[in-house]
Amino acid sequence: MPIMPVLNTEFTKQNWNGDESLFNLPPRRVTPGRISLHILFWAFDSFEAYIALNRVLRVDPKTPPNPDLFWLMYLTHLGTTFILFYTYGYLVVPSLMKLLVNHRATNRIIWRRLLFVAVSSVAIFVAFNIYDYYLFTYATSHYLPAPAYMKRNNDVLLAAGPIGVLTGYTVLSFLWAYNVSYLMLPLLLRIIREAISWGVESVKQKGEIVKQQEEIVRQKEQNQALMRNQLQLLKTQINPHFLFNVFNSLLALVQRTNQEAASLLRKLSELLHYTLYDTDKEFAPLDGELQFLKNYVEIEKTRHFNPDRIRFSQSGDAQHFLVPPLLLVTFIENAFKHGLHNSFEEGWVEIDLSIKESNQTLHIAIANSLAKENESEVRVGGIGLENARNRLDLLFNPNDYKLTIQETPQAYRVLLTIPLKHSLSYEYQN
Repeated sequence: MPIMPVLNTEFTKQNWNGDESLFNLPPRRVTPGRISLHILFWAFDSFEAYIALNRVLRVDPKTPPNPDLFWLMYLTHLGTTFILFYTYGYLVVPSLMKLLVNHRATNRIIWRRLLFVAVSSVAIFVAFNIYDYYLFTYATSHYLPAPAYMKRNNDVLLAAGPIGVLTGYTVLSFLWAYNVSYLMLPLLLRIIREAISWGVESVKQKGEIVKQQEEIVRQKEQNQALMRNQLQLLKTQINPHFLFNVFNSLLALVQRTNQEAASLLRKLSELLHYTLYDTDKEFAPLDGELQFLKNYVEIEKTRHFNPDRIRFSQSGDAQHFLVPPLLLVTFIENAFKHGLHNSFEEGWVEIDLSIKESNQTLHIAIANSLAKENESEVRVGGIGLENARNRLDLLFNPNDYKLTIQETPQAYRVLLTIPLKHSLSYEYQN
């Protein structure tokens, strides 16, 4: 028994519809400007038809046309023109444009739309042929004497019959001149406007595709950079852990002979311990951060001949509050760099930290002396300060924190207020 071939319905459906879903033009909005243009066109068409029919419907040049005949032909002409424009212009023309755009883009034809455009175009001429046949027959026999224009066209229509447009060129030319030619200009404008819309939409779609491709490339680069950073982080974590163990070994040896050096090593070990184990989260306990800053300041005091010029004060209870780790040390480090490292004898640094439990904020005031030879350097700032500003913008809303930098010829001051998170509420949210 021979095997019957199976019809590939999916292929047939695809060839019938094409990739039509890829070529949908967004609907245009109805605006006062569009309405005004349509009103202007119909006013012009009405005036043009009035002048033309008033001339051709005269029995002789000096006699006005029969009023009943004139208004019959005038109103039917406007009505058929109105129907033809909006049916053909807003149903057939968009289908034709979609057919052409699809064929241009995919080299395939939407047969359903091609059939619709062809049948609609033929149907319009057949419908006008039938309509004009009975209109002219009625008007010529009821409004006597009939104008020469009516007799001539009626003879053409009678000779060809109600569907003579399908068999003769003469009726086709008459229908084109009487019914269709008035609409050629607005229909051409409609086609041009539709083509422009398709072109604009095509450019938009290409732009969106380019953006999507750029976004894919950007995400790929970000992923690669993240992988590199993670590898680099794994590499760099080995050295701090090794250093931390070395500090503890040195501390055990030095503690027996030099208590001052042992105290310094202990603080340095606590600094390293904090950066290794307590700063891996977005927020860290405030008391741990303040202890880290105290240790840093104590280590700085050992490096200068006059530690009394370094003042560190703290007020308020730091328990149960969280703060972004290693955020404040950048400003303190900058103060030591420009306040003492460049002026050992006359330089000074003052650091005041105030915790306001009522509104859960931390106020920081950091001031340092300003050496004359380094004024421009401080004024410019540095990568650390710039990174600190960027980090503030990432961590807080612009209205939630306040950073003020004041500079005089003798001093450089940083005033910073940041919100604190309560440890209990933060743990509950996470």
